Amino acid sequence: MEFIAAGFEIIEQKPGLEGLFEIIEIPGRICYGSLDKITEGSAKPFVERLMRSDHGAPLEHGTVYLKAPHEYDYYSNIDVEDNGSKLDKYMHNPYSKYVDGGEYVYVTTNLRVLFENGWLDDLDKYWCEPTELHEKRVSVRFTIDRFTGEEFLRHRKASFNRESTRYVAFVKEKFGGGSIKFILPPWLKESDNGELLSDEQKEKAWYMNNQFEEMCGQIFNLYTNDELDEQFKAFDYWIFALKATEWSYNKLMTKCNWQAQQARTVLPCAINSPLIMSAFISDWRHFVNLRALGTTGTPHPQASELAVPLMNEFTERKII
Repeated sequence: MEFIAAGFEIIEQKPGLEGLFEIIEIPGRICYGSLDKITEGSAKPFVERLMRSDHGAPLEHGTVYLKAPHEYDYYSNIDVEDNGSKLDKYMHNPYSKYVDGGEYVYVTTNLRVLFENGWLDDLDKYWCEPTELHEKRVSVRFTIDRFTGEEFLRHRKASFNRESTRYVAFVKEKFGGGSIKFILPPWLKESDNGELLSDEQKEKAWYMNNQFEEMCGQIFNLYTNDELDEQFKAFDYWIFALKATEWSYNKLMTKCNWQAQQARTVLPCAINSPLIMSAFISDWRHFVNLRALGTTGTPHPQASELAVPLMNEFTERKII
């Protein structure tokens, strides 16, 4: 087992259709643990395969900015054709933002909306780079535990993709060779030198990793002699639980020939569960209010551990 810190990375969509395809490829490959297959020019074919297989979720992370003129009947001075714009069909779409700028109409949406409604021609006709009248969307990649990720998923208007424990088999070398990554929660951080684990925690983790079966015997003896609570701290109980689930998971995969989707039933909440979240700026404001500022109640420590620095970076970049 390996311990890592929670964190985040703001992912900016590059200009043009290639930028659209590239930002879709990241969450699509995170699902299957295939980020290593990203190469120059791999994004467009990958997105085309998603469309052929009707796998729409990753398409949501590709932000589409559209712009079209109003069409006026100059003799009667009233709009014609769909209330005056070819983009009015987006007006009531719940996943799109529509702004009437007077001479032009501005729409922010995502590629899944165009794909599933048969509107892909709009990419050729009305595509533009974002203007000051478009509401922007932002994508964030989180290094996060499973249950904090579940809290973030409650922001239902956003788009999400996360690593799938059905398809990612942690016994494979590319996924750790049986060494599973876990997120260290903030209340267990004891290090005072800037490192994730204190020297004492590192030593305990080493013994748990390298002498687990011997440790099981020692723990049983301590338990039967009523001495366990005298020697065990919170960190000891915590890492023992994680190592036991890792050990069981690996045995189920290698000895019992279970599939990953079966063995995952023993995985704990603390497992690292990479998550991509894309949302409109207005929805990120709501996220910050709940998860950083606690406008509806005190946020969970692991949520605020991510949301507060994300809020600060959003502010520094003038995103919110």
